[in-house]
Amino acid sequence: MTELEKYRDQIDGIDRQLIDLLKKRFACSKEIGKVKNREGIPVVQSDRWDEILSSRKDYAINAGLSENFVMDFLQLVHQESIRIQKNID
Repeated sequence: MTELEKYRDQIDGIDRQLIDLLKKRFACSKEIGKVKNREGIPVVQSDRWDEILSSRKDYAINAGLSENFVMDFLQLVHQESIRIQKNID
């Protein structure tokens, strides 16, 4: 295996881990949606979203990640969480 193939193999494994983590996160979003639905809480809560943006942005910047990338990523994750929570039976 070449050096390049080793790195690509590592990336493949990390990508699978990221997907598995997203699956777990969205499962939590679904459970949160069930609680919100049962208790009459709106799906979107702007105070919580602001808190998430602030804390995750700071954490990501401290980890050396691009602020723009992290904000875009979080926005996509948030949109999917909203979609999941709106589709609770």
